[in-house]
Amino acid sequence: RADTSILKDNSLQDVENGDAETSLNIENYLEKIVVPPVITSHESGEVIYNSGDKDLLFIKGYAFPGNVIDIYVNGLLKKESLAVDSGGNFEAAGGVEIVEGKNSVKVIAKDQNGRESEATIFNLFLAVPESIDYSIFNNQDELKEVSDIYFTKENNPTIYIKGSYLPSSNIFLEVNGKVIREIISDENGGFSFSGIELEKGDNEVAVWGVIEGDRTSSPKFKNILVTKDSSSPSPVNLRGYSDNTGNHLSWTTSIDENFYSYKLVRVSDPCLNPEYAEHDIIATFNDLSLNTYTDTDINEGQSYFYTLWILDKAGNTISSNVLALPKPIYSISIEKIPPFESNTIGRREWYYQYFEITNTGNVTVDLQPIMVWIKLNPERGEEEILWPLWEAHIWDADSGTYYYSNEDIESTYVSDYWAVDGVSETIVTTDEDTKTITEEVVTRKTNETPGKRVMKTTTFTKVTEIGSATGEQEEEEQEPDTTTSLVSPEQIGSAIEDIEPGEKIKIAVKIQNISADAGDEITCHFHFAPVDCDGYFFTDEEVSTRDITVISSGRN
Repeated sequence: RADTSILKDNSLQDVENGDAETSLNIENYLEKIVVPPVITSHESGEVIYNSGDKDLLFIKGYAFPGNVIDIYVNGLLKKESLAVDSGGNFEAAGGVEIVEGKNSVKVIAKDQNGRESEATIFNLFLAVPESIDYSIFNNQDELKEVSDIYFTKENNPTIYIKGSYLPSSNIFLEVNGKVIREIISDENGGFSFSGIELEKGDNEVAVWGVIEGDRTSSPKFKNILVTKDSSSPSPVNLRGYSDNTGNHLSWTTSIDENFYSYKLVRVSDPCLNPEYAEHDIIATFNDLSLNTYTDTDINEGQSYFYTLWILDKAGNTISSNVLALPKPIYSISIEKIPPFESNTIGRREWYYQYFEITNTGNVTVDLQPIMVWIKLNPERGEEEILWPLWEAHIWDADSGTYYYSNEDIESTYVSDYWAVDGVSETIVTTDEDTKTITEEVVTRKTNETPGKRVMKTTTFTKVTEIGSATGEQEEEEQEPDTTTSLVSPEQIGSAIEDIEPGEKIKIAVKIQNISADAGDEITCHFHFAPVDCDGYFFTDEEVSTRDITVISSGRN
């Protein structure tokens, strides 16, 4: 405490000692001195802990009654003319602001004449715990950061929070004024909160940490406005053209008010049009006004399939039409490769006829085997057939895959798509009094018309009744019954899949003689047609094996 009465007592003692003039000079001098204030609330070098980067200090001390006090912090006048009461006390009401780190405090007393004391100077240190840091995401898988506005499809979406602080600290999470979670940060200071539910509208999120000694970081606040948007954006129309510089695309501008981005998807396989733009993205545009793009990373002549996806801020998506550039061409060629052996074979022997098929178009295709006919010569009667005569397959020698197998060939079979002549069937029925024989002959014939084939089926019926007792016979020929129908190529076996433009594949037609007699023949004739991803046959692009005839030598 600064007790100035001691100074005055000393001057009176000088008078008593007889040195009146000296003591008078001292007393006059002392009247002109303003004694520096004494600080009682803080010590120089004191460290003050606070959660924020600023704090208010209530500085207290003693000075001569009637003096006033000025307080400076880091050279700036913070409090001016604080009154010293009759007991010599003063206090900085309302506090004096200090900042993080070192603060130089200077306190000066002034008397009624404005004379200043020497400054009482001391240092204070404001220590602030390390600032907490975190980010908010839609979920921990996508990690799409959520800023001030959260567009969502849900009324009460959840968020994922990930951040860092001092290791092994208590981390508190407050949402809309309520503390809902408390965890301890890991050895590296990392922490996370998952499944945090927000409300529709305004939300306030605060996170803070508490370290050893109950020192608390300043809460870090983030405000999020949850806006529900469950409507898909309006689709756009994708169009374009090809030239020697690339594939040029353009589209109508999105009108979605919550537009987020365009994603341009490109595939070379027409069957790979994804339902959502996660794969095969070649460009992403966040500029709503951008509506053109040129794709130059292409193989010359190859057709590519483009889709433009629109994403809004809530994650709703919609796709444009699918655009093919240049125009897709479905085309294949077939070439016969010489077989390994003569086409005359004994029983239980195999004949192989090899073919090389090339995708001569500009898109990936599947090839579907199509039945034309399998003919036997001579044609066996039903009563003569006791077991299979022949066996035929369409086979990939490299992979061992069989695309078509028929192990029980006993008679001629002609596909309706190619039928010229018909077949006949005899039906015989009898009863107690009369034997009735009904004979039906069915003929089928197809005629090719533009874009389709029409099959005409005619049924000729003759009924013969024979009396059981008399043997009398009565015949009746009914009017022919004729119908027409559209027919499609008859698929057999399974498709040969994913043949790239320019790719060549090798297949074989395998024929085995099971039990045919010497001189018997089998003729197989198959087609292959390109098929698109919707199962459409490009019948005008079919290729043919033509007739493959194998003769039995009859050897056992």
